[in-house]
Amino acid sequence: MFYAAFGGNVEVMRYLLDRGADPSMADDRGSVSLHNAAEEGHCEAVRLLLSKGVHVDPMDHRGMPLHLAVAKDHVEVVKVLLEHGADPNRVANHVFSPLMMAVCGKALKCMKLLIEAGADVNVHGYSGPTPLMEAVDDGLMDFVMILLEAGADPNIPNQHGAVPIELAAARGQCELVEILFPKTKPIPSQPVWSVNGIMNTARSPRIKHQDASSVEQRIADLKSRGKEAFGKEDYITAMYFYGLVMDIDPLDCTMFANRSLCWLRMREGDRALEDARQCIMMRPRWSKAWYREGKALSFMKVCIASHSLSSSPLSSLIRYTSCDISPMRRITKEHPPRS
Repeated sequence: MFYAAFGGNVEVMRYLLDRGADPSMADDRGSVSLHNAAEEGHCEAVRLLLSKGVHVDPMDHRGMPLHLAVAKDHVEVVKVLLEHGADPNRVANHVFSPLMMAVCGKALKCMKLLIEAGADVNVHGYSGPTPLMEAVDDGLMDFVMILLEAGADPNIPNQHGAVPIELAAARGQCELVEILFPKTKPIPSQPVWSVNGIMNTARSPRIKHQDASSVEQRIADLKSRGKEAFGKEDYITAMYFYGLVMDIDPLDCTMFANRSLCWLRMREGDRALEDARQCIMMRPRWSKAWYREGKALSFMKVCIASHSLSSSPLSSLIRYTSCDISPMRRITKEHPPRS
């Protein structure tokens, strides 16, 4: 059932269900068939599973099916899940609400659906920013405007005490500063409370010197939090913190290597390979980069073999679902990353 849902093979799913297969059975990571169907965008498979009474919001190490569908911008699947009562506010891995996943995945239509379904535009985990802060950080003008219209509060600071308008100014995003300004409360540390005043303050040598002196500590903190999340198998959270380091220092090769391993643990071989090859481009003599590439390629070979079997006649697929999948587990089992 797990593999049939992954491939969206509804005929096989019906065959297995008619013969007593449990559609809610989870693997050792808490993933169920609905996670696979939702992540891969198989709307009919999602409908079938839900029609059999499967819980719409099971949580695994990555989140709920809704998180996975939103992250990959599967609009129709998101609609179905929300129609069946999926929770648009549940936070996964202490950071990611479905709305945050929509912003990170640049899934504008999914974000609108979540807001219509009652998503709290100000919800955030204890170690993460609000969706508005993330949208500002990524320079997503349309997202910022929609979030503000839906009631997002531009006065909620991030973990470093900065509010969205300060982040926009630091990024040189004057248009975003103009959008945020009418709804942002005056900041005492800003000598001139105007759009130009905020932009000028962000450009001042004193502010730039303060930013430079704190960047090293910020990088160390982010790496530490990423390593901690990886140790807890919160791979999405780990990648989030690694990504923040990469925003500060795009040439930090170890972050690409660490993220490659996270993708591998999440069974995203193509993305693991992409990050590994980025490592090779940046440091062609680094053995760890080539090692990461080899691991990603090995995993993808297993996936190709699995896909070939899933395309075979029904009896072959049924035999496959009961076979030993330990090779895949061996490939993804590896030592934790280094900062």
